[in-house]
Amino acid sequence: MLLKPEEIYSKFNDENIQVIIPKKLLFTLLQQVDRLREVLGNEEEVVNNFAIYEYISNAEMLMAKLYILIAEPYCRKEVILETSIAEFLVLRDLVFCNYLLPHLREKMRPSICKAYKDFYDEIEDIFKMLEQDEVKAYWDYIKNYKNKDNIIH
Repeated sequence: MLLKPEEIYSKFNDENIQVIIPKKLLFTLLQQVDRLREVLGNEEEVVNNFAIYEYISNAEMLMAKLYILIAEPYCRKEVILETSIAEFLVLRDLVFCNYLLPHLREKMRPSICKAYKDFYDEIEDIFKMLEQDEVKAYWDYIKNYKNKDNIIH
């Protein structure tokens, strides 16, 4: 089935997926999303473009959802994040980049580092289940917002 980039954009913003997060990672993820939002906010002032605005918006939604999950009962070991595919892609980028930076892993307590590695693996498994042509079309659409006449083959 051929989907137009606008349809994929809508799909990624409308359809939700669930991600299981170890409760002990919530604060770490919240800090990372906040730092990402801060960096992107500085970039937004320099480069006014739809992709940055969209990325910031998705990062802010992730922050709000993580704050809500922090309030879950303390006895829980895991929480479930219900998020759009677009927000998931931001989370995936964030976890992917932070996991690959050795100096960040060295600063983590061993138990957090192990949980983060497992979470990274889970995120990558979910990412692999997404249709990669659609993921590429989504990123292309928000990067080239003015070129909306492309059809995915």
